[in-house]
Amino acid sequence: MKKNLFILFAAAMFCACNNANSQTEKTTTPVTDTDSIVDDCEEEGEDCTCGEGDDYVIVNFSGTQPTILDFAHALLSFEGMGEGYGNFREAIEAYDKGKKPENGELVVDKQNGYINYTAKWSEDDPGLTHVTTNEMCYWNCKDGQHKIIASNIKVKQGNRHIDTEVTGITYLCYDGETKTMEWNSADQLGALVLPEDLCWPVQDYENSQLGNDYFRYMPTYTLPRVGKNIKVEIADTSIPASKHRTCELVWDGTAFQKKFSK
Repeated sequence: MKKNLFILFAAAMFCACNNANSQTEKTTTPVTDTDSIVDDCEEEGEDCTCGEGDDYVIVNFSGTQPTILDFAHALLSFEGMGEGYGNFREAIEAYDKGKKPENGELVVDKQNGYINYTAKWSEDDPGLTHVTTNEMCYWNCKDGQHKIIASNIKVKQGNRHIDTEVTGITYLCYDGETKTMEWNSADQLGALVLPEDLCWPVQDYENSQLGNDYFRYMPTYTLPRVGKNIKVEIADTSIPASKHRTCELVWDGTAFQKKFSK
């Protein structure tokens, strides 16, 4: 049941073009590759993979193009953006007022199109500390009209990332013509990674033998602040390297290509 929920969640991920690199100012990953970004945007004939749903928001911004901060505001304007985004929302609101967040640290890198909010917290046991990270970035699409935005939440306890109802990566797609942003799926973008993909030897999903280790192999994502690729590793890094592999989601201007370490 949990495995099916994971796939449904992954399929509902938003479409975020973080590594878009549409402009030097807001290219989450591509500040170092501005020329190629411009070339990509000028290419025609290939459309970014975007959904066609009716759940969207208007992206408000000043200037010619939205920044990663504008995308963050738009993301938080969706209905139901509560648990998992509460502290992130407060941090963004504090930033808008020229203040630091009361809890945690916030980095807003408009030039590279990247946001990172990290905070520590503990539950009943003061000695049991969790570190929560909210990340956002985007990529420019080759058609010059769309951008893919990614929002990533992860919670780490010791050397292991833990799975919660709010952790994981989601994607959105921004349409420059309508100035709207809507949810997109990881599968549609070629970015769906399953626990079976990361174990070694690789296992077939239908005949998975992971059993109780399933959540130890859950994909954990790191968005790029510089560059274009998303790094994917297993949740529990204490598992011997001989029994798992990593993955990079390589942005090609329209979708992601999976590149595994072995």
